[in-house]
Amino acid sequence: MLNKLKRLPVYLKNVFLLLVLWPVAAVLRRTSKNYRGLWLVMERGFDARDNAYWFFRYLRERRSQINACYVIDRTSPDYGKVAALGRTVAWRSVRHYLMYLAADMLISTHVQPASPDLMVYYHLRQIGIRARGKQIFLQHGIIKDEMKWMRYPAMKVDFFASGAKPEYDYLVSEFGYPEGVIRYTGLCRFDNLIRGNAPSDEILVMPTWRGSDYPQGDRFCETAFYRTFQSMLENSRLLELLEKHDLKLVFYPHIELQKELDKFRSSSERVILADWREYDVQTLLMRCSLLITDYSSVFFDFGFMEKPVIYYQFDLEEFRKFHYQEGYFSYEEHGFGPVVQTEEELADAVEACVENGFRLQSEYRNRMEAFYPVRDEMNCERTYQILCRMLNRTPEPESCL
Repeated sequence: MLNKLKRLPVYLKNVFLLLVLWPVAAVLRRTSKNYRGLWLVMERGFDARDNAYWFFRYLRERRSQINACYVIDRTSPDYGKVAALGRTVAWRSVRHYLMYLAADMLISTHVQPASPDLMVYYHLRQIGIRARGKQIFLQHGIIKDEMKWMRYPAMKVDFFASGAKPEYDYLVSEFGYPEGVIRYTGLCRFDNLIRGNAPSDEILVMPTWRGSDYPQGDRFCETAFYRTFQSMLENSRLLELLEKHDLKLVFYPHIELQKELDKFRSSSERVILADWREYDVQTLLMRCSLLITDYSSVFFDFGFMEKPVIYYQFDLEEFRKFHYQEGYFSYEEHGFGPVVQTEEELADAVEACVENGFRLQSEYRNRMEAFYPVRDEMNCERTYQILCRMLNRTPEPESCL
């Protein structure tokens, strides 16, 4: 309740701006070419590394006739690469509000798509207040857990992308959306995974976060998460393995835990503590030969590239307490690699994988192939075709910048 009261001024500010700017946006949509037929694309507002970035890049490189604009903070480390592609608008600027209200398409990896404040507009949509544009949810990652807040009518969107067949079946059967909203298109970022997959001498450790109620700041050092991964970074067997095989280990916590990265230490130069501002997730995924994660859905990207995964699940009960509840996906039955609970088991699994030349076991390859019956570079294209039909327009031939 206290957090909701603290957010009240933000809600009031956004409602006020909506009332003031709505008629202005309506005029601009009719009179300005910058606002007419607009497709507004965004991720969190301060980044460009996920499905929305890759879809925007597809639009600019192959469908440049589309009036597309990307929302991003100009202080973002990703601003330059987006600005090089095409038009941008500053996150939460007045122009962002106007474009949000005027756009035909609101496209994002997060809810509510392309809005100045994701949670404010998520709640406004629940009470019937929404922008005029089609709301396109490209997803941040493949859903595997129970997420009640994403079910209809708690969340309302016009398009909900799915990246894999079992996920699609789960969403259609359980999430309650009107027919045709959920579509099995594949995730837009998957297009680049196949093109740029070039494994190197790196092992990527990428654990997920533990929910907003998990201890933070000084209390974070008392958590099982910190103690476990700090111990892993100092494990003598793993460090000797890195030396023996001339490997590096990249430790990249979820972006919600990046603020705690400075609390971790390693005595080895072969261990890299990766800051999100300096390291791109997709680049890391493509160049690493092995992924170690706990519960992060990022392993689905690794599976799409058919590379080995190890699940280090030392705190399953605590994870379920603070974060998502189990959905349709069982790590033991459907996972793309072994599940381990102790540091010794982890060291054994890593050593076995390295000694085997990072080759994928047939059991896990079969699971990956069953999970992705469609595995190609057409994910952006399928998404584009569907969005055009939603606007009752015929997709135009491809164009170039």
